[in-house]
Amino acid sequence: MRAQVERLAASAEFARADRMVQFLRYVVEKTLDGDTAALRERQIGVAVFERPSDWDPKLDNVVRSEARRLRSKLEAYAASDDPDETVRITMPTGGYGVQFEELSVPTAPTERPADSLTQDTTEVVEVPASTLNLPPDHRKPAFAKRPWVLLVSVVSLLAVLVAVLHYRSGARARDDQYEVAPFSSEVGLQFSPAISPDSKAIAFVWNGGTNQYDIYLKQMGSPDSQRLTHDIWPSIHPAWSPDGKQIAFLRQAGDEAQLMVLDLSTHRERLIRRMQDSRPDMWGISNGLASCQTLSWSKQGDQIYLTDPSDAGHGLVSISTQTGDQKAVSKPTGADQDCYARPSPDGRTFAFVRFLSHASGYVYTVEITGDHLRRLTQEVRELRGVDWTPDGKHLIFASKENGAYQLRMISANGGESSLLPSATESAADPSVSPDGAFVAFVESHDNWNLWQVRLDGDRIGVPERLIASTGQNHSPSFSPDGHTITFVSDRSGSPEIWAVDSRGQHLRQLTHFGGPWLGTIRWSPDGKFIVFDARPKGHSAIYRLSIGGGDPILVEDQPFELRRPSWSRDGRYIYFDSSRRAAPEIWKRDLQTNEDHVVAPAGFYIGIESLDGKQLFYQDLEQRYVWVSDTDGSSPKRLTEVHPTPDLAWTPVNHGICFASSISAGKTDVFVFDLDTRKLRKLGQINQDMAPGTPSFVVSPDGKTLLYAAVDNRQSEIKLRRGALLH
Repeated sequence: MRAQVERLAASAEFARADRMVQFLRYVVEKTLDGDTAALRERQIGVAVFERPSDWDPKLDNVVRSEARRLRSKLEAYAASDDPDETVRITMPTGGYGVQFEELSVPTAPTERPADSLTQDTTEVVEVPASTLNLPPDHRKPAFAKRPWVLLVSVVSLLAVLVAVLHYRSGARARDDQYEVAPFSSEVGLQFSPAISPDSKAIAFVWNGGTNQYDIYLKQMGSPDSQRLTHDIWPSIHPAWSPDGKQIAFLRQAGDEAQLMVLDLSTHRERLIRRMQDSRPDMWGISNGLASCQTLSWSKQGDQIYLTDPSDAGHGLVSISTQTGDQKAVSKPTGADQDCYARPSPDGRTFAFVRFLSHASGYVYTVEITGDHLRRLTQEVRELRGVDWTPDGKHLIFASKENGAYQLRMISANGGESSLLPSATESAADPSVSPDGAFVAFVESHDNWNLWQVRLDGDRIGVPERLIASTGQNHSPSFSPDGHTITFVSDRSGSPEIWAVDSRGQHLRQLTHFGGPWLGTIRWSPDGKFIVFDARPKGHSAIYRLSIGGGDPILVEDQPFELRRPSWSRDGRYIYFDSSRRAAPEIWKRDLQTNEDHVVAPAGFYIGIESLDGKQLFYQDLEQRYVWVSDTDGSSPKRLTEVHPTPDLAWTPVNHGICFASSISAGKTDVFVFDLDTRKLRKLGQINQDMAPGTPSFVVSPDGKTLLYAAVDNRQSEIKLRRGALLH
């Protein structure tokens, strides 16, 4: 049993999960010792997860969350059918003790077919707690009480030896066996794998550890990669033509996307179409790993399919490779986005992901004519990529489950999806080889943590990490008295709101949605409530939560986006941006009358009052400048000096705005703009990247501390999963 633990520790499922291995060793040893008291949630939290002695499991469900992950890893390892596995370890739900299942292979007469040796039989070996609790010198061997146990064990051992020899001599592996191997694991980020029509090469994006993103080509089995693009602008989202002679890609030239085609024989590039982007983040590589785009060719090679993020919508379009003419394929309503366009092998049907809000949505199919739109998945999830199996009968997609992306398979006719084990921490952006021999995917890890830095007049101090975990922590917000910090963290397996004191201590969980992304936490002026947006049903809705306890109360829920709420300084109003008319607008709700009205027109979002409550700040979607107006939206003015990068990295301070400005990878300047003097002051530089796409830049009420979310680690590599897809 202990030997099996070491096999698990060395397996692909556990190789990079040291804390999970520690958790596994702990529960195995305590189970074998019969120490049931040590298998309680509180004891595990203190012993394994280094929680303090006064830790309260009711406020922090780290043990329950990590137990779910451990069960998933054990299931994934079991699905790999390792021929050396002789004891299967499982953790039944309802507790933290483990069970041991002895795997044996029956012996067979010599005249029986050799294939019969691969048929599995199992026997569950239970270890009675009463026996385990006896001192060693008082325990009787199991075979002394049950002689048949010794016989079964000997027979099982011999059978396993025969099976292993049979396997190593070249016997046929089971249909559901698979292996995962690295394909491109260079320094930096590698993503968007595109497999050639003959399944012999993969084109992908690589940044070389810098901010320069280019298309590279690598042959299967070769250690070397060939750089295909050499432009100063990022080249992203490669896609092979059906004949394998060309690769289409997007070149991000500022706010414009250029659809290009590269001839692999002449290495000449041809511009197909210039596409103006009303939403730069749709093309962008600031978070390219989670981009909405995927390029695909038609079966005849005369069309390229992609998402068009224009003011007219965010649907799929086809673009002629000869004329550059564009034609709509899908037309989502409101601000919904259709992403990851993948035509079926016969070219008659599209698979795609319809995002309702912040990478959360459903997998759909639609005929090439636009008819017979069908939703395949039933639960809203954060999704990243979809592709067809070569026979066109199934789809493989990446869904975020328990804090990490995993590959799942679903019938093209719908129904329940099933896990496609990949033996990795995260698996997204799947691409299935045309011959069906392997799936290329991206294993990535983003670690965001909360940092603080002291503000001292015209300079900033040395950053210190305040709140950290292995996942993502963002959207911090100070209470009006500065004593409490609320923030978003996925440490429980899904994004939830947590609270700590100003020193980062006494952690407690405030929400239990168990769903996709949430954020933009703002405190009421009296410090009794917070408002935020969450997506349990798909579209973003606004909730209010009492800091004193209780469940979140729904403030507003509509079949469109309601996001980024904030309180007025007198506590009478809530500002929020809404996509009820497609492009975001800033609305203001009177909490006494429940009446709404627009205060900033289409193209503006995230409205926040100045500290004195006399003005309203907000940001424009196109160029990302901060604007200021009266609180009713009158007299708007653009502050040309205030251009935060990433967007949302700004916050009101006394008489002005403090904001971040990224100047290069790992370097961010911090500025304050004084509205009275119209002067811009640089406070200093932080050698970090701010977390993108989140309002994670705040100053404490006393003006002495800046709190922000930084990207502490971002890495990705491309891996190959070989083996049968159906089992």
